[in-house]
Amino acid sequence: MRPRLLTADGLRPIPVSELASRLADGSSRLWVDITGPEAEHLEVMARLFHFHPLAIEDTRNQRQRPKVEEYDDHLFLILNPASADLDEEETFRELDVFVAERLLVTVHPGEEPVIADAERRLEHWPGGAPPSLGHLLYVLLDTVVDGYFPLLDVVDADLSDLEEETLETPRPELLGRLLALKRKLVDIRRVVNPQREMVHVLLRQDQRLLDAETLRYQFRDVYDHLLRVTDATDTSRDLLTSLIDLYMSSVSNRLNQVVNRLTRVTVVIGALAVVTGFYGMNFERTWPAFDTPWGTGFAIAAMAAVAGLFFWIFRREY
Repeated sequence: MRPRLLTADGLRPIPVSELASRLADGSSRLWVDITGPEAEHLEVMARLFHFHPLAIEDTRNQRQRPKVEEYDDHLFLILNPASADLDEEETFRELDVFVAERLLVTVHPGEEPVIADAERRLEHWPGGAPPSLGHLLYVLLDTVVDGYFPLLDVVDADLSDLEEETLETPRPELLGRLLALKRKLVDIRRVVNPQREMVHVLLRQDQRLLDAETLRYQFRDVYDHLLRVTDATDTSRDLLTSLIDLYMSSVSNRLNQVVNRLTRVTVVIGALAVVTGFYGMNFERTWPAFDTPWGTGFAIAAMAAVAGLFFWIFRREY
């Protein structure tokens, strides 16, 4: 647990033992960052911070969709920062945020780059006055949303590679990569859409815990970024669907070509079998007989003529 005091010069760490006194001080703005949470953290959130039990329970159950819950004296938000590495099993992480009158609490299971980035942005806060908790929430939300754009850049690069491979060499394993990328796009859409509703709630004029009037431009900017992410995701998903259709068409065309070639070979072999079968019938003497000086040559010439005739027909028709 890392309690920090928001000052005009940035963040100032304070001991955990001072939390209660700082909370009682009506002028202090605190940011408490919790990694876990452990059992003692849950007790502090319930006994000292007086957060709702359902919200505290949500901090223990990870992998939840983004949402915002409004309680009597605090807000509870679930954010989903993203990793730009598509090879990771979990593309999205969970960051829980509590916002009270003069307290903001962030909870995350492990090291969270969003927290470090928000700290860097608050090191030299402009204006000469300490940032409000609404500004701090905006910084966290904006950092999370901005982290989606590198992920979309990786998706676009993968789509370009997959498009080229689909046109040149549509191998069977390519379909697995296409479907895996499609699942990632579904995950991005599942995460982004609820956050748009979240920003709508934060922009409401009756939001008393946040200075919505002062922060309306900042939250509108976040909403605009979410719209851009949604549009880019939809465009990538449409392109990916087209690539899957193109892959299936390419595989079908290649199969038709193979079947066409095999059919030609089968027709030629069948025609040759007519000639060889004639000479293989149970006659005393075949005409022209193999025992004549030109009988074998005549049979070979007949088979070559039949094969040549069919190849000429295939070239004209196809």
